[in-house]
Amino acid sequence: MNKKSILIAEDNRVMADVVRFNLVRAGFEVVVAGDGLEALEITKSRQFDLVITDSQMPRMKGEEFCAELRKLANYQDVPVIMCSAKGFELNAERLRTQYGIERVLLKPFSPREVLAVVEERLNGAAVVNGL
Repeated sequence: MNKKSILIAEDNRVMADVVRFNLVRAGFEVVVAGDGLEALEITKSRQFDLVITDSQMPRMKGEEFCAELRKLANYQDVPVIMCSAKGFELNAERLRTQYGIERVLLKPFSPREVLAVVEERLNGAAVVNGL
């Protein structure tokens, strides 16, 4: 069985490392990009099963990254999870409608919460709590 692969676009290295560590420990293959622009370049040469992106990053913000990601034929249906600082308000419904973002996680979140959402999305489990 092939490992499912996940791309993390996160400019906070500590946050990226914590999420990566927990996903790798759970058996996923994980690649980390330091911002949306780097993540977009990676997606042009490699296919991932799921993408986790921060909303506020330098060079290319998460929303712009998602807009560009959805233009790529092989990424139109890939699950995307967006993370955001609690103080930064996101319109989750608009993000779902416009970019197909399946879930918005507010920081600080637990590594267990991220893992649960990833496994739910990759195993096709029904959404219980919506966004």
